[in-house]
Amino acid sequence: MTKTYKTKDVLRAVGICANTLYDWFNRGKIPEVKKDRNNRRIYTEVDIERIKGFKNRVVSPAHTK
Repeated sequence: MTKTYKTKDVLRAVGICANTLYDWFNRGKIPEVKKDRNNRRIYTEVDIERIKGFKNRVVSPAHTK
């Protein structure tokens, strides 16, 4: 069975806040993940790596000069 993680684990692993993660989901920047029967997101290691990859592609406005 694949190990799964909660949102708080993902936030800690990726180094972002919850608002950022949910914004990325809502804007379609990252693909939606599976949800449990209580409609809570459940993440796999693959999901976490995908989110880390997106974070590393994002360029902050301070670095766009």
